[in-house]
Amino acid sequence: MGHATGTRVPGCSEARGEAATVLTCSSCSSPAPEGARFCPSCGSEVSGALGEERRVVTVLFADIVGFTTLSEHADPEHVKRLVDGIFQRMVEDIGLFGGHVDKILGDCIVALFGAPITHDDDPERAVRAALKMQQTLSDHNREAGSDLQMRIGINTGEVLVGAFRAGGAYTAL
Repeated sequence: MGHATGTRVPGCSEARGEAATVLTCSSCSSPAPEGARFCPSCGSEVSGALGEERRVVTVLFADIVGFTTLSEHADPEHVKRLVDGIFQRMVEDIGLFGGHVDKILGDCIVALFGAPITHDDDPERAVRAALKMQQTLSDHNREAGSDLQMRIGINTGEVLVGAFRAGGAYTAL
């Protein structure tokens, strides 16, 4: 499903002290009228594109211990395959407990529990996902004969969720 991004454009509404908003579909980059639920060009859902809302969200942040040293001394392709293989399994772990992977940056995974879908037990789901991720890493270490470790932090609090106008990706801030 696509999202839309909004851009302020000058027009006659600015003469009245207002700024018009033109939505741009992130799937096909076509303009969509303000308030549209679906892109008129490709049909992707754009509802809530600029909709921001406050939510209580549990954020899980995980990173590999010693990754910088590992990446300095290993072949880049090897490091990429290693991290990609581990993270693929961990993304499945997060999804198993109803989490949403917000972003993967190098050796870090940021996942949201409570956005875009809310459950009554999102903090517990995040903890269960973290424990499963640690088990996944332990299984990988046993299979590969390695000793990688991962730090995982979890925090619950009020955030603003929605799409950034610059990138259009749904996230929490």
